[in-house]
Amino acid sequence: MRPGPLGAHASASGLQGQSASGRARTRGFKTQRGWGLLEAILGLGLLALVFAGALGLQQRLADRRLGAAQADAVASFTQLAAQFFVAHRLEIDVLMAGSSADTAHLCQINVLPSSGLGLAALDPQKHTCAIDSTLLLARGLWPSGVPVDSGVARWVAVFRQVRVRAEATGADEVLVLSAALQNGQIKTEGEVAYAGSEQSFLEQMQASMAILGGAAGFVPPGHDVGGCHYNASVREACGNTWSVTLSDFIDF
Repeated sequence: MRPGPLGAHASASGLQGQSASGRARTRGFKTQRGWGLLEAILGLGLLALVFAGALGLQQRLADRRLGAAQADAVASFTQLAAQFFVAHRLEIDVLMAGSSADTAHLCQINVLPSSGLGLAALDPQKHTCAIDSTLLLARGLWPSGVPVDSGVARWVAVFRQVRVRAEATGADEVLVLSAALQNGQIKTEGEVAYAGSEQSFLEQMQASMAILGGAAGFVPPGHDVGGCHYNASVREACGNTWSVTLSDFIDF
C-alpha cells in the first residue's frame, strides 16, 4: 500500500532523532511518496484516455442506432411506395413513356394536405416518376400520427422505366433517396452540401446496409468514397454489388 501525504509525514516525524539507518528509512518513505504521486498522475492520464475512448464508443453506438432507425424508416417508406406503384403501375408506365399528361397527379412531391396537390415530379425524358411521403399521406397510405419527414430530410421514391435502345422493356426500377428539406419542403434547386461528421456518416451507413442487405446503398458525402463516385464528372449511388448514375433519375 502506498502511504498518503499524512501517513508519510507521521512516519517521518516518528523517526526524528533515530540513527542513520532510521534516516535512510525516512528517505525511503519520501521516495515512495514521490512514486505514488507519479503513479497517481499516470493513472489520471490513463483514466482520461479510457474516458475519451468511452465517449468515442458512445458516439459510434449512437451513430449505429441512428443508422438502424434510418434503415427501418426507409424500409417502411419503400413498402408503402411500392404499394402505391403497384396500384397505379399501368397509368405510371404510360406517364413515364411520355404518352400522356399527369392529370391524375400521380407523380408529385411536396404535396399540400389542404389541396392534395404538389410539385409535378414527372420527367418523360428520363422516363421517371417521383413521389414522396406527402403524396402517400394525401392518398391515405401514410400511417396516422407518423411524421412525413425528419425535419431535415424526407424520403423520395424515383420510379424509372427500364429501356433498351429507346424501347420500353416492360420492367421498372426504383431508387429511394433521402432528400434535403428547405423551409419544410424538399429542396429542388441548388447544391446540397454534406456538413456532418464523415465518421458518423460511415457508421450510420454501415449499420443501415447491414440491416437492409443487398438493396441498400448510399450517396457519397460530396466526394468519391471507395469505388463510388461523386465528383464534377459523375455522381453515383452505390450498394455492395450495384451502382447507378444519379443523373439518370434526378436533375442537378
